Amino acid sequence: MKNSKVGAIVKNELEKSIKNKWFVILNLLLLIVTIVGLNFGNIKALLKRNNVDLSSKMEIYVEDIENIAYTELAKEFLEQENVTIQKVDSIEKYKNESLSKDAILLKVEKSKTEYIKASIITKETVLSSYLEKIEKILTSVKDKMLSENKNLTKEEIEIIKSGASIDRVILSETIDTSESTTLGQLFTTYIIFFVLLLCLNKIANTISQEKMSKSIEYILTSINTKEYIVSKVISMCLTVVIQFVFMITYLVIALMISSLFSSAAINIEGANSIDISSMISLKTIGYLVLTFVFMCITTFIQGVIQSVMSAKTTNIQEAGNATVFLVTLNLILYTVVTALVSPLKTVGIISYILSVIPIASMYFIPSMFLIGQANIIQVIIALVILIASVPLSLILAEKPFKNAILDYTNKKNKKIDGIEKIIATREYQERMINRKESSKKGLIIGFSVILLIILQVVSGLILSVFIEPISQKITFISRDNIYLVLMCVIFALSVYLPYLLLKAYIPKEHKEEKTKEEKKESIIKCVKYIVLSIPIMSVIQMICSFAVEKIGLGSDVTDALGLFNYSGKLASVLIFVQIAILPAIFEELFIRKGVMGILKDKGAIFATIVSSIVFATIHLNISQFMFAFLVGILFGIVRTKTGKMYPTMILHLINNGFAVIQALFYDKIVFMDIFTYSVIAVNAVGFCILIYMLYKKVMELKDKESIKALKEKLDYRKIKLDITENMFVFKDYTFMVCALLCAILFTAVERML
Repeated sequence: MKNSKVGAIVKNELEKSIKNKWFVILNLLLLIVTIVGLNFGNIKALLKRNNVDLSSKMEIYVEDIENIAYTELAKEFLEQENVTIQKVDSIEKYKNESLSKDAILLKVEKSKTEYIKASIITKETVLSSYLEKIEKILTSVKDKMLSENKNLTKEEIEIIKSGASIDRVILSETIDTSESTTLGQLFTTYIIFFVLLLCLNKIANTISQEKMSKSIEYILTSINTKEYIVSKVISMCLTVVIQFVFMITYLVIALMISSLFSSAAINIEGANSIDISSMISLKTIGYLVLTFVFMCITTFIQGVIQSVMSAKTTNIQEAGNATVFLVTLNLILYTVVTALVSPLKTVGIISYILSVIPIASMYFIPSMFLIGQANIIQVIIALVILIASVPLSLILAEKPFKNAILDYTNKKNKKIDGIEKIIATREYQERMINRKESSKKGLIIGFSVILLIILQVVSGLILSVFIEPISQKITFISRDNIYLVLMCVIFALSVYLPYLLLKAYIPKEHKEEKTKEEKKESIIKCVKYIVLSIPIMSVIQMICSFAVEKIGLGSDVTDALGLFNYSGKLASVLIFVQIAILPAIFEELFIRKGVMGILKDKGAIFATIVSSIVFATIHLNISQFMFAFLVGILFGIVRTKTGKMYPTMILHLINNGFAVIQALFYDKIVFMDIFTYSVIAVNAVGFCILIYMLYKKVMELKDKESIKALKEKLDYRKIKLDITENMFVFKDYTFMVCALLCAILFTAVERML
């Protein structure tokens, strides 16, 4: 880019990134981890020398055919809990096997010249304190043998002074290359992942802040959109490069510290140096080069994507959330790579396909190369596709980025000037606000339904576990009745708690004081709608029963749950409470007051339909869905027309109570006859009133003005526009998760029934 401002932006962003306190903290942690990781054995040896950690189990194998010193050794070491000593026929077989770093092989035999001759075989990390103790015991045994001979020569006296003769053999430790390869791969990938996280978050926050402060609009007057994106992304890529340099620096520091540990200047028993030449090979260099190249190009592409996503945010909090998508994508790819790419198995065709896809190639290509399962054609194809994705990402990102930053709309408004442009802009802003509010309502409703279902499922599982212990402690009431009581409590809480969530978002209404006449008219109106609704419920019940039976879904949920298998008066009362009273109160609060209250500003029709869908959904079975939906619409109309809750509660109680009474008193013939005739009478009265009201309404429509008013009220274009805007309620992610949960539960419950 020729524009000097691009360079200035890059320099400024780079300085801010490196000076960022979180960048410094991350690098400080990486420095400590690198030093500790590469010098873990040396640090452990240092701690052991200072008695910081003696928890390891020392194993001593003694070959002492003539039993010269084993008895004394056993007396000394058997008293220590962290030492095991064992007499063996030969230490050669232990020497040939993979010897533990905390094992000592000791061979003791007699010598004509030195009385005792011993040889010790260990790894180089063994603690010297054990060796000193063994030497002391062998010297003591030798002195005891010499003391038995009273005619000592001068040579023998010199032998006593010199101590026991011990040959020390140190076995060098071997490094598991497959393990070190895997650790190197994991370590490098972790670094890439965390640095990428910081860089993406930096881009998101910077762009969001500049958008909020309007400074980005000033910047875009001097450079074009593509140059702005490139400057931000290049600064991020350079941050990654600098981090890569830092990591090499940390590695060199760690290796130098390792060499210091093993040098004469620092005399630590058990310290060993890392063979740098064994770590640096053609494969290692190739791995680092591939990692660096793919990391830089992929970081650029992800930076472009992040720029567009960040430009669409409206505050700093959204900017933070905007990084979650790419971070999650990288985490998924990292997990997939660790599962599919391993030195212990052959890489499959899926890995080869994923390895040439941009972003995924950053993880797959270096990892497959490290284990020797990547070929040159695969690497070239992945690199070509990745490089081609750079200009493509810039071309695709330019317009969406500019539109998001400057709030452009695709419009015919470019030709509109003056007051018309202001009005069009305000209308657009109002529409965006309404859509955002609709999505918010969908979030609240969806989460409340999820909460309701989860509470019922979890509390039901808990009840099934604890019902036996509870019934054993409470003896004055039967187990079945305890179960029913707890089921009532669970139902009430599981519906009421989500209702409280909805209630917190229902706009408060100012209630006006009504006169006695107005209250009387309100009561009469409520009674009228209750009486009118009863026959409509009966018709809906008959239609739905016939339809469900024809479809083949005529399952009786209450029979499947076994609610009428309990005996006793108290059980009957509790069943009536659970099926009739509690749903009439709490489901109506949740649906007609909660859901409809939140959607009230979206129009009575939309609020009624959505609340009816939710009402049908929370029954969680297809058999009841159709009836619950249609009755829900009826209840919604009653709630809207009366403005009261108790009419729908009474109707709900009548509907559910009728089914419970039929099931509980089916064998009481006289009672059932009286009950049936009463229901028929109420339905007949309701039908008469309904027919009269319909006739009256038709007569009113004879007037041309009334027909015109009805047409305006049912204007197709206005209804279509309202539905289009209100549909954003269903486009919220939480609402979609709720729908998925309900669909799965519907299928599961239906199969169970």
